[in-house]
Amino acid sequence: MILLHPLWLALLLLLPLPWLYLRRKDYLGYSDVRLVEGARGNRFLHRVPLALITIGLALLIVSLACPQVRREDDTQVVKSRDIIFAVDISGSMTSKFEGEIPKPEKGSGDLDKELPPADSKGPRAGDSPDPDVGKRRIDAAQSAVTRFVRARYIRGEGDRVGIMVFDTDPHWSWPLTDDLKMIYRKGLFISEGIGGGTNFGDRDPGPIDAAAAHFDERGQAATRVMIMVTDGEDRIGAEAMERLRSKLQQRHIRLYVIGVGETLAHRDVDIIRLAESVGGQVFRVENAQDMARCFDSIDSMERSPVEVPTHTSYQDVFFYFSAAALGLFLLGALSEVIIVRQ
Repeated sequence: MILLHPLWLALLLLLPLPWLYLRRKDYLGYSDVRLVEGARGNRFLHRVPLALITIGLALLIVSLACPQVRREDDTQVVKSRDIIFAVDISGSMTSKFEGEIPKPEKGSGDLDKELPPADSKGPRAGDSPDPDVGKRRIDAAQSAVTRFVRARYIRGEGDRVGIMVFDTDPHWSWPLTDDLKMIYRKGLFISEGIGGGTNFGDRDPGPIDAAAAHFDERGQAATRVMIMVTDGEDRIGAEAMERLRSKLQQRHIRLYVIGVGETLAHRDVDIIRLAESVGGQVFRVENAQDMARCFDSIDSMERSPVEVPTHTSYQDVFFYFSAAALGLFLLGALSEVIIVRQ
């Protein structure tokens, strides 16, 4: 149950005041002394009317706060995956990437309608004073992520996606969500703020630590995927290696490492050994075509069933509280008459 106007609940603080007043005065509230003389029963019975009225007032205050109950009118089971992208934005990702990086795709009106038009006078990547912009490793990573998200959006297959960037620390661009239009928007800005070193998790937290915590908090699908795109080499000590391996295995996270550039293309570094030790896959890519193929391979993996609501509504229930309050007011008045006449 949720409350639309919870500030009304502050009036509940006033309910003890009549009881404190009567206790101080030792006064029952009768208008005629003869009524007190004729009343029988112990003091508890004389408190019953006030108790009923107090509870009624409490229910009336709750009704003023407009309580509502959430109702999921219909659900359906879809095949889904929870996918987190972790993209390296360390300084080395500005190095040149071999092969021609595909231009951003167009065509889905709903996905692109809020983007600046092609003839916009605003700044674009090609207008940058840096001639390498659009040809760097980070540009290849950004292109692959946005193309992947676009394909998921167009097909409408139910995947939930989140985007994280990392250098020495992980930073969330957007958490796991089925709003792939927002993920696509955020993917267009992956290359912003690039710089710094690389930390895969030797210093906690790394991107795997952040992803594991996020899966615990917001994960829904049994199929959990982490796709790390990086060109960096960072040492992962034995203790950190065991910590990261345990987090991946306990949460059944499938780790895919996409190594771009010469370092990860030709050397077995710690992050590659970690992925292989938990049954993950490593893709060594040196050009944009290899990058596209490895994303297609990841996309072919199985999905797990998830039950999702297709229509959610909120039903007002304040009238139940109002009716109960009215009933208690009537009972309070009736009980006072009965007790007085005894």
